[in-house]
Amino acid sequence: MATSTCVTPIKGTHLRIVALDVCGNPVTGSSSLVLVTKGFVQVQMSPDYEDGVEFFERTADGSVCVNQKDDPVLKRYELTIDFCEVNMLGIAFITSARSLTLGSPATGTGFAVAEGSAPNRFSLEVWQEVAGAGACDPSGQQRFIYNAFPNVGASRFGDYTIENDRSTLQIMAETRAASPQWLSGLGESWLPAGEVLQTDEHWALNVTTNPPPTQACDTAELVLS
Repeated sequence: MATSTCVTPIKGTHLRIVALDVCGNPVTGSSSLVLVTKGFVQVQMSPDYEDGVEFFERTADGSVCVNQKDDPVLKRYELTIDFCEVNMLGIAFITSARSLTLGSPATGTGFAVAEGSAPNRFSLEVWQEVAGAGACDPSGQQRFIYNAFPNVGASRFGDYTIENDRSTLQIMAETRAASPQWLSGLGESWLPAGEVLQTDEHWALNVTTNPPPTQACDTAELVLS
């Protein structure tokens, strides 16, 4: 039996978005997109369960004959992301909006949102710190909590308020099961060597000493070795 690791997660340090195709596989080359940011307030994860079927029947004299209920079934996770920093190209991709890039040089200065659904898919990874005595491993290396949602989409905007205060941009999305191809070159750096995400898994969490990627305003192309 493996030895368990016990840690106390705290804060959120980095968030990474990687563009996926319709099958949940990472997109590479000129059509790809990688966004690493610290400009988020929170990522909220809400599980969506289908209640188990309940079987209950009484006999003719009122006694309980059958009393059984099936276990609930996890269908997906609902993710709510609050951004305090708006990355124009990144938000445009997440929400399937049109990037405003005309001009010289071509720069993503904004986006325009049309009616209709949002077909773009992406993976979402979030890194956290570890609090207290477990912040470092026995060799002195800093530990991080790595959260991976390998297949996310169905994005929609939440409320956006313009007032005499800061404005936070909220986006909600839903998970799907992972593609086996997602892990290679991405999450494998923060999951144990040899681990493979299964095709019915929506969320992975791991304690790692591999630090988060470097944040940048510019989005990058994905290159896998």
